Amino acid sequence: MKKLLLTLACAMTSLFASAQAKTAAVGLNLNYGTEIESLGLGVKGSYCFTDHIRGEASFNYFFPKDHFTMWEINANAHYLFNIGDKFKVYPLVGLTYVHGHWSNKYSVGGGGNFDDNGDFGGGDWGWGAPMRKANGEVTVKESYNTGKFGVNLGGGAQYDLTDNLMLNFEVKYSLVSDLDQCVISLGAAYKF
Repeated sequence: MKKLLLTLACAMTSLFASAQAKTAAVGLNLNYGTEIESLGLGVKGSYCFTDHIRGEASFNYFFPKDHFTMWEINANAHYLFNIGDKFKVYPLVGLTYVHGHWSNKYSVGGGGNFDDNGDFGGGDWGWGAPMRKANGEVTVKESYNTGKFGVNLGGGAQYDLTDNLMLNFEVKYSLVSDLDQCVISLGAAYKF
């Protein structure tokens, strides 16, 4: 009888541990990008494969600053260390895709010489009449897009407020050619 109870207790413990490991969560982040010096918002989803290994996918959008906007898609792996009943810390490693967009609008010229056709300097630059002003100024619009893949390295901490609600703080460095930066995040997620 004791062996049966012990076997049942072991089976229940492993079933409970397995149920804990197979949890998913969705959440929101407030982010700060150190290189672009801009705040952003993010959404994330995670899945615990084991009690210590978690995968997370996220999308972060950074608000425009100095004519530059940026967004990123991340796929990271976390290794969770339990510090207490409700507190965990983790290193992270993963992949990222970063997209940056720069645009600017400015005027050049002034008092310039329009030819008889109304073209500045004797040629049509393809901007159309609304771009030319009566004083000879020309409004120029420039934009540049780039998208690059890179690697994420960092770490974070998680505090479980309840069985279903957790808060987290994370710092990661995205190594991306010409777009690398440190991203600091504060977020909340709901586990189900």
